[in-house]
Amino acid sequence: MNVAFVGCGGMAAHYLGVYRDLDWVRVVCCIDAELSSAQKAADTFASDKPLATTDYGQALGNDIDTVIISTPNSCHAFQAIAAMQAGKHVLLQKPVAANLADAEAIERAAAESRQTTGLYMSYFDQPLIHDLRDMVSQQRLGNVVHCYARLMHRGGMMWSKEALAGRQTWRGSVAETGGGCFIQLAVHYIHIFEWVTQSRVVRATALTQRLHCPGLEGEDVASALLQLESGALVTLDTAWCADGEELAIHGTGGRAVYRGNRWLALSSSAGKFEGRVVRYDGGVTEAFGGPLGEEQVFEITPPGFADIGNALNQHVAFLEAAREGRAAPVSIASGVWDMRVVGAVYESARTERAVRLA
Repeated sequence: MNVAFVGCGGMAAHYLGVYRDLDWVRVVCCIDAELSSAQKAADTFASDKPLATTDYGQALGNDIDTVIISTPNSCHAFQAIAAMQAGKHVLLQKPVAANLADAEAIERAAAESRQTTGLYMSYFDQPLIHDLRDMVSQQRLGNVVHCYARLMHRGGMMWSKEALAGRQTWRGSVAETGGGCFIQLAVHYIHIFEWVTQSRVVRATALTQRLHCPGLEGEDVASALLQLESGALVTLDTAWCADGEELAIHGTGGRAVYRGNRWLALSSSAGKFEGRVVRYDGGVTEAFGGPLGEEQVFEITPPGFADIGNALNQHVAFLEAAREGRAAPVSIASGVWDMRVVGAVYESARTERAVRLA
């Protein structure tokens, strides 16, 4: 499979190793707006080095089967649609685009394409996320009543300083990102919680602020309260001016709390559970409100982005789907729905009222 790797900096550098290590994949060209980034990516290949270029047209050549796009959000529509119309398989970094109109245009092009098109969501690399879905579907946490996620890092303060010094980055522009920290970070957990619970968001209420990143146009802290079709609530906290990460699912029969991409605290009244990485022994203790599963703590670290030995690696899964003519693990359409939820959150923050989604 001949691949064009488009967008070589940032997170893209972390999963370039997938394309280097699969013996049935050949990267033909590395493309980036900065030639130095393209050259650095090409240099990771010891032999048969790809062409390093700033010319996106190289991705549309007859020798290319698959285009991997990891560029700024505002570039996605032009690049993805052109590749789909040229008959290429396309894997697009989240979010789908910087705005809903562009996202819907990409969705239409994907629907018309005869090739495999999909969205890269890095958290689906993690076996734990799949174990959580199994636990929820088997009601090992009872009925889900609340989900919580905090995803924060302090990169915004760094980008703000660079912008104030005259070195503006695309993440500081609302036109290029579609917002600030929320669109960049929260789409992960919007997608995860809807997928885990098999229930869509129907209402959103939110607040956003720019507190410590004056060089950026978008918000650097945001909190959203979402309601699912099931009635369960979801709280999402994101920031570019603080750090910390947590995922939690609370149900009538247990809870799962995962902190810092390392420690899982699990309690279930449903007894033993053996998943991909979770080994819960069961046990029940008396607690306020009735019997409660005994809490156990596990150390679970996520696999590396470029680990081709991970059966759930989303880049490998996409490439295999494209080779076999199957649908991608994560569809473009599902990512467009994430964009609608993000749009409702921003509308709520702007209008100071709850927003319902159709």
